[in-house]
Amino acid sequence: MYSSARRLASKVAAYTRDEAGDKAQQYRNLIMRRLLVLLGSSTYIVQDKALSIAVIEGESVEGHKREHIKKRASVHDGALLSEKDPLLRNRRLRHSVKTLLELKDPMILTLVELKDPMILSINLHAAIVDHAKYLDKPILIQHEMDLTQELNSYINAYHTLTQMSSAPFPFPLLQMSFTITDVWLHTLPFALASTIENGYVCALIVFFIHFGFAGINAVSNEIMHPTGADPNDFEIDSYRDRTARGIQGDLSTRWTNLNDRDESSGNNITDDFWIQMTGQDMNNHPSRKPLL
Repeated sequence: MYSSARRLASKVAAYTRDEAGDKAQQYRNLIMRRLLVLLGSSTYIVQDKALSIAVIEGESVEGHKREHIKKRASVHDGALLSEKDPLLRNRRLRHSVKTLLELKDPMILTLVELKDPMILSINLHAAIVDHAKYLDKPILIQHEMDLTQELNSYINAYHTLTQMSSAPFPFPLLQMSFTITDVWLHTLPFALASTIENGYVCALIVFFIHFGFAGINAVSNEIMHPTGADPNDFEIDSYRDRTARGIQGDLSTRWTNLNDRDESSGNNITDDFWIQMTGQDMNNHPSRKPLL
């Protein structure tokens, strides 16, 4: 999902690199804003199991969005949920949300922008195909189809992660596995005692077997919801943040060609990179030294 978003941003930057006008930058900014909102909403839904189930079942995101905003605001204002007067509770809620927005709380910023990713993908697709209004040289049709394919890949990956996040583990299977394991572990010492005469050796063996099964159960509980926000889950927030920074770097300014000239120095982009990395002028560049 994140690789598709980054590829989409980099391809938009590459396909519009020859457009240096203000309207072209408006187009890149439009793609960047809509892609970032889509990225944030998709990540939040994938991380929240209840919200993933609601999306799979076709429920509206807005109702869950209000509940999550209320829970986040209650962390800032502890007396919010205990307030019985509806008018005062709504007033305290608005005040808490406003305060969190002023503090630029990352979760509340994501919740305010949270929308159905399918609607956001439609808006992003509309922005992609609207390039003729912004660019002097419209994007070629094959490039436009390439951008659309990257967006489709993103949505397919989002659906896969949502299904994985919302898939419930059958409780009867979990209950029976724990029951059978406990019965086996509690009856194991009697079976070992009949074959091992040394009681200390028997106890040591039973301890390590118990320790191993307890570790397996603990690991299974930790990875039951791998896309959550627990310490041992996938670093979804880190993936999102790195991808967002990459998207901003791709689309916040125009990409330059490697043979573009810098008006101040007269060097091309690769020459300036060599000067910056070595600290030497172009007279010492290997390409300008005579061959022996």
